[in-house]
Amino acid sequence: MTKANRAPGTLLLVLVAAMGAGPLLNFALAALSSQVTADYGITEGQYGFIITTVFLLAGISSVLLGDLADRIPVRVQIALIFGLLIAGFLVSITAPTYAALVAAAVIAGPAQAFANPATNRIIAAHVPLAKRGAWMGWKQSGVQFGLLFAGVTVPFVGGLAGWTGVALMCVCLLGVLLVLGWLVISRLPGSRDTRETVGTEPEADSPPAETAPAESGPGPAPETGPASGASKLSLAVWLLAICSFLNAVGTQGVNAYASLFAVQTVDYPIELAGTMLAIIGVLGIVARNVWGRIAGRLSRPAALIQVMSLGGILTAGGLIATEHTHLEALMWVGVALHAFFPLAANVVINSGVVAAAPPGRIGVASGLVAAGMNLGFAAGPAVVGLGIDLTGAYTPGWIALAVVYLLCFGVAVVLGRVDRPGRDAD
Repeated sequence: MTKANRAPGTLLLVLVAAMGAGPLLNFALAALSSQVTADYGITEGQYGFIITTVFLLAGISSVLLGDLADRIPVRVQIALIFGLLIAGFLVSITAPTYAALVAAAVIAGPAQAFANPATNRIIAAHVPLAKRGAWMGWKQSGVQFGLLFAGVTVPFVGGLAGWTGVALMCVCLLGVLLVLGWLVISRLPGSRDTRETVGTEPEADSPPAETAPAESGPGPAPETGPASGASKLSLAVWLLAICSFLNAVGTQGVNAYASLFAVQTVDYPIELAGTMLAIIGVLGIVARNVWGRIAGRLSRPAALIQVMSLGGILTAGGLIATEHTHLEALMWVGVALHAFFPLAANVVINSGVVAAAPPGRIGVASGLVAAGMNLGFAAGPAVVGLGIDLTGAYTPGWIALAVVYLLCFGVAVVLGRVDRPGRDAD
């Protein structure tokens, strides 16, 4: 592969930044939640509704935006991610009201929905097959980098200048990333075309024979109109979307309540419980890169999803045991399993999408899977929270998540049979 055709390192930086920017409003609000609820005079439930609004709108809009991602230049897509978030943060400070925060969430939802389809499409078009697994791992780690950024900067800036200061800090950062993304992607081959060739061009450093096994869908076909969209996707992509939903229910259910669980079950101070979340983020970055490299060597992700689902079941078991024994070591075992297995499943699922999507349908396939993920993110905290409200204990919620992971394991078994070598997807 010549240097001229090699995907530049700055492109990976843009992809990581785009993934980290998508949920930045969520992370910033979470890092300053106690101050926001006090300053805006809202309840914890009203605060939670802001986060739910982002995820629900991201999930609902993902398929539509995924189809759009196949039809507009990728540099425009990346600019929309950063630009919509800039608008959302600015709207959030137009007035010190709850309505302004909800309006910001409405704007941020579609921006978050764009992140996976756009970045997956760029990887499919511009990253050699042999390097896609590693790039996917780093790209998906962008979410965890966003969490770390918010955890390190937001409490400090918020203490000095409140939510307005945090929002302006994020606007400045996103503005820089928007310019960087536009410049880097504009230099890529085909970036000025209305549509880049995706999934059909030969890999620059791989012979054509290596590209074919990575596609589990039908061969190159003429493009269809927007109405066909997801209806033309292979069965494997639909199963990946179901896995994405089920895995997201489990991961966000744990993420949303891990800190509160630590405080209430093993008597952690809030600072230490927050540190635990940061450690989960770091472990998640490591795990996503490890699993991304492993996924890059495999053309089919079903077996890895099964392993990660089993890790989710063990996570729930560790948290259940913690509630009944109050041993913090068991809690740490649970959160470590959570970080290294189900929290990293997204990189494996997205690698599978890039491989399974029909040519020219990377965006809509990624949008479908992102829809499942975001809807799962919205459902997970509700499942655990309902269990707590009804029983006053965490165990029912953790059991529910274990059942969800068991269902994800079953879907992955079906995926393995559908996506096995020698069988064409529907």
